[in-house]
Amino acid sequence: MVMPKLSIISHFYNHPDLVESQIAYWDSLPDSILSQTEFILVDDCSEELPVIKATRLNLKVFRIITDIPWNQAGARNLGTFNATGEWALFFDIDQKFYAEPMVNLIASLHLLNPQTLYYFRIKELTNTLTGVSLQSAPSTFMVNLARFKWWGMYDEDFAGHYGYEDLYVPQVWEKHGGDRILFNEPVYFEDLSFGTMNLDRDTAHNKALAQQKMATGTKNSPGILRFEWDPVDISVG
Repeated sequence: MVMPKLSIISHFYNHPDLVESQIAYWDSLPDSILSQTEFILVDDCSEELPVIKATRLNLKVFRIITDIPWNQAGARNLGTFNATGEWALFFDIDQKFYAEPMVNLIASLHLLNPQTLYYFRIKELTNTLTGVSLQSAPSTFMVNLARFKWWGMYDEDFAGHYGYEDLYVPQVWEKHGGDRILFNEPVYFEDLSFGTMNLDRDTAHNKALAQQKMATGTKNSPGILRFEWDPVDISVG
């Protein structure tokens, strides 16, 4: 099997209708995208499960079965661990990428710097906590997959509490000599303004953890995938 140029990785918690809608959209994308990509979805121990049927997508689905609050770091590491592309694109399930700029991006991957972490412009994006409009999100980025694995992936010490796991990633990246830029044009994503309500979003614990880690050398935690997980069989019915 030919290695895909791009692994497209997202994760979810509940909201099965949103997951099913995203898969249907991905399945409608042109062959110029689908022939070069694999899609990886990680279910972060959801209570409500989507129905995921076989499509023409190169799609892998995994389910975390250990219930850890705010385990985005673990979910993204699970996606990374199972990815096979040259590059990896991470984004939240409530964001939608546009087909036309994605075609151009995939065609230009060979021109990109593997030491650069790339961010993307996102339409209609608002900070969940402050209501302030944003250009980009720290959770939406693209990296060279081999280098991301080598430099430590996500720090799972942040799992269990809200925030900062995405903000810490570029700190480790730059500590290893990498840099980061924003693709200012065109707009690649649209935010669907769809979030899970009534969850504890207190950032105090993880803010203090990030400060402590940066003060002591900006290193990642020593282990990944600190939970049980299973591959999900995709229904053909």
